[in-house]
Amino acid sequence: LTLVYQSEWCMTTISKVLAHCVSWGLPFIITMVGAFKNVFGEDLSISSGPWCWIRGCLKNMEIVKWMTITGKGWEIATYIVTAFLYIYLKYYMIKRRRREHAPDLRYSQISMHLRDDDENYVLLWFVLYLLRIWGTARYGIFVFRVIHGKDVYNFDETDMVLMHLQSIGDSAQAFCNCLLFCVKDTTVRRGIWRNLCWRERDRQLRDYNQIH
Repeated sequence: LTLVYQSEWCMTTISKVLAHCVSWGLPFIITMVGAFKNVFGEDLSISSGPWCWIRGCLKNMEIVKWMTITGKGWEIATYIVTAFLYIYLKYYMIKRRRREHAPDLRYSQISMHLRDDDENYVLLWFVLYLLRIWGTARYGIFVFRVIHGKDVYNFDETDMVLMHLQSIGDSAQAFCNCLLFCVKDTTVRRGIWRNLCWRERDRQLRDYNQIH
């Protein structure tokens, strides 16, 4: 909205309130419905790492349904939406750079509300894919087995490898987001460094005042 349509709606308070309501409210409702239906519990590591999710004692179709509702359905939808937005924004920037004969055109030159570092956030879809695809693959294999009622060749060995990759990837998402949003973001990185330097300077000043 900010880049392509030059809209300032994303900078308003109501847009931020709405984003929080959707981001917190929708998962809360889904979780409460799942808890009311008593579908959460030990899942026997079916399409998840060594943690609890959908109870493994439910019927297979029930497990698939609640996995889709409480997680994987939204995750797959996110894959599709973020991939579309990435392709669309890349196409828009390439087209605009050619039209204005400016191969180095940056986000900050298009909108005063954007910074050059904001272009890094377009890479979020790649981080999401790389880290979460293993669990999605296990989910897809499980759904295939349920629908067709047959085993996948060497599934147990494959599932064990995918489970370890999923356990690492799902847990590493917050760390990778920290790298992208904090370490790679010049504004945030300088702000953190400035605060650390000021604290050290304040400590030295207090020590100096105590001595003198």
